[in-house]
Amino acid sequence: MKKSLLALAVVAVAASANAATVYDKDGTSLTLDGRVQSVYYSVNHSGKTAGENDSAIKNSGRFGIGGKTQVTDWVAGIGYAQWDVADGSKDEGFTARDQYVGADFGEFGLVKAGRFVDSTYYAEEVTDHYEDAAGTVQGRFNGERRGGQLLYIYDNYGFHAQAGLQTAQDNARIIDGEKYSVDSGFNGALGYTFDDVLFGPLSFRAGYSYLKGQTGNDVSDVLDDDLVPTNGLVFDKSKHATFGISWGNLNSGFYAAALYEYQKMTYQDDDNYDKVKGFELAAGYAFDNGVSALVGYESVKLSDEDNSLKVKRIPVFVNYKINSNFNVWGEVGFNAGSDHKADFVNAGENYAKKYDKTVFSVGARYTF
Repeated sequence: MKKSLLALAVVAVAASANAATVYDKDGTSLTLDGRVQSVYYSVNHSGKTAGENDSAIKNSGRFGIGGKTQVTDWVAGIGYAQWDVADGSKDEGFTARDQYVGADFGEFGLVKAGRFVDSTYYAEEVTDHYEDAAGTVQGRFNGERRGGQLLYIYDNYGFHAQAGLQTAQDNARIIDGEKYSVDSGFNGALGYTFDDVLFGPLSFRAGYSYLKGQTGNDVSDVLDDDLVPTNGLVFDKSKHATFGISWGNLNSGFYAAALYEYQKMTYQDDDNYDKVKGFELAAGYAFDNGVSALVGYESVKLSDEDNSLKVKRIPVFVNYKINSNFNVWGEVGFNAGSDHKADFVNAGENYAKKYDKTVFSVGARYTF
């Protein structure tokens, strides 16, 4: 099964199946994609931009542009950039999401350099099909991309492989949006997909990422007036492993997936660390009329050098894809026995306020 990786690099990463080709001539093409959405969030929901005890409607947008030019018969140059667009309520504008250039060698793979998710997301994406009420595990790491990466991707004959390098970056977001100074790192992923096993493809995936923090005068974390990093600690190293399995096709028929994830970040100050270990399960069905439903279960243990917190959640997601451009959805995140520890603060966020509550949201999105 041969397939070009251009779709993976320019369209799939753009998170839009509706990318429009606005120019295509003499081996050079240009695509545009984007979306705008409006979501109503219940009280206690972390997705909104309002007080803890308030419900709110939040708008957001996204815009991307990609290009390809045929350099020779066997290689094409590619480029892609995508931005998240805030609604302006906090004077936020365009925020870079993906941004890279690269070369597509067709069936021999693709190389790209810039800002994007690392190889661990290849396994994480098997359960990344909700909107806001899930992602207790995988949502902590690849919600925001890192710059300074070089990545090779091979995807052919059912086999998938990635190999990446991380170069030095200041203010790199590693976990929960916190910024750190990264010296170097590497990442990789392996997987194999059987095309048709009973009702759909069966895929096995694994990913690993290692990051090393800056030391000495190269540390440039944001400092306060006392020259102490505002995120509290200077990052030393991070190890992140993911294992995923999926069966079926979420766009048509039955789908089931499972993800196991482990991450430990240590710091240069004594024995401080942050650790996450847990799993996510998801199962759903997509009907021919455009309606799909997905239900899951998440069990995660968050810990540091002082204490720990167990999070157990049941996300339920129902989506109606009216046509290729417009869809509406409803989502509920049920607390399924999470610990309540109001004083547990991990990586700058008080998890007790987020995960021991049942929340819901209703949204609509136009994709172009």
